[in-house]
Amino acid sequence: MNRAGRWLPVSGVLAAVAIGSSGLIAPPPPVAGAPAAEVVTYFTVHHAGLEIESVSLSVGMILLILFAATLHARIGAVASLTGLAAAVAIAACTLVEVAVFQTLVYRSNPDPARATLLNDLQDFGFQVTTFPALLLLAASCYAILSSGALPRLLGWGAALAAALQAVAWVSFFAPTGPLAAGGIPSIVAFVSLLTWTIACSITMVARPVPEVT
Repeated sequence: MNRAGRWLPVSGVLAAVAIGSSGLIAPPPPVAGAPAAEVVTYFTVHHAGLEIESVSLSVGMILLILFAATLHARIGAVASLTGLAAAVAIAACTLVEVAVFQTLVYRSNPDPARATLLNDLQDFGFQVTTFPALLLLAASCYAILSSGALPRLLGWGAALAAALQAVAWVSFFAPTGPLAAGGIPSIVAFVSLLTWTIACSITMVARPVPEVT
């Protein structure tokens, strides 16, 4: 493996940093069903931060796809290819969410009714990423455990994170509040995905594929 290829797995750590930092740039948006006044105030107060967050999230999605491609190159199985496809789906969902963010941020005084509708859309856009995220994690779990290309602990970690994606589906049925879309279950599920990505990325760098002589 050449030097550039050796460090490609770092894309997973960089993806997690770019995506995770969005929560530090601006606080999470109001959950689905939040009052119109709360939504309008949030997007007005955090205007500049949300513009930066949109760029950070978009870059993070590109890096997540690169990480999934690197994982597939390491394992080279149908399961890892499925994980790559799932990463592309996660990126697509998130980029739609980013577009909604930008639509809300673009106008300094958004119409309250339209703002609440778009805010709910971006919350559920975030929520539906749990479906491709579950596929990415479940496929990675199977690929790692069946191939032995990476430590089995990473495979079981992926299984746990996949289970948390399914738990987050409670938000589809919860009324507005901490358990609603964009609330605690969604955040926990996404953090588990990022945590596993970091662990897998570091492990792949620490255990490069031996060069064929």
